[in-house]
Amino acid sequence: MNKVTVKKIPINVKITVSEKHMDLPQSLQQSINLYWDSLIKSGETFHRGDIFSIKKIKETENELLVTLHKTDFAHFLYTKRHNIQEKFSCPVIVANGLILTKDNYYILGKMNNQTTNPTRIQFIAGGIDNNDIHGDTVDMLGSLIREAKEEIGIDLKEQNLVAKVEPRYLVHWGNIALVYFIQLNMDSLEFQNRYEQFEIALHEKGIDPEFSSIVLLSADSDSVSDFFKYDNNPKLDFLSPVLKEELKIK
Repeated sequence: MNKVTVKKIPINVKITVSEKHMDLPQSLQQSINLYWDSLIKSGETFHRGDIFSIKKIKETENELLVTLHKTDFAHFLYTKRHNIQEKFSCPVIVANGLILTKDNYYILGKMNNQTTNPTRIQFIAGGIDNNDIHGDTVDMLGSLIREAKEEIGIDLKEQNLVAKVEPRYLVHWGNIALVYFIQLNMDSLEFQNRYEQFEIALHEKGIDPEFSSIVLLSADSDSVSDFFKYDNNPKLDFLSPVLKEELKIK
């Protein structure tokens, strides 16, 4: 597991995409293609879409500048599951939502079995897609807004549902995460009822939800400490560090 560092998001954050695709050695590309073909033949239903890998980072106390270049999901998955040279790996930047209900519960999701991280518990989150890129600039908050709609059926721009959205943490763990704090205008029961209706609507459309279940975790130090002590599900690498930082748990 990579070392996790959590700090405040700098004032100035700019994520851009290079015009050039990421170049890989022919032998590595062949290995990626063979691995991908084997996954599809085994019955996996992954989509080989675009992925935006980190090319260059400039970071100071007040600034984060990241340049990305395009590759694909097969390369990302191969990097995740194999040891390859760092210069040919596929580190990414993702937006995560630290979502809190009105009655003080964090909203987490347990990943469905058809995803790349089955049963893992994590924040509402997601990677960049082409819709998040305007010119050469990536809208990271826009990425999170899109993912929240897709994963839990909540529009973060609806003021009657959401009281606050603000940048909170910058996380390094081999990849980069921008964590946004989101305060909902609904309690945990209201959220759960909305999510159940959202899940029913997905099933009616023949869509598998991203999450097999929602985890509502009381936002207090004892509950969070017990969760990481007693819950045996796999968890996002930086889930514990972020929650402990938020609640000032030693």
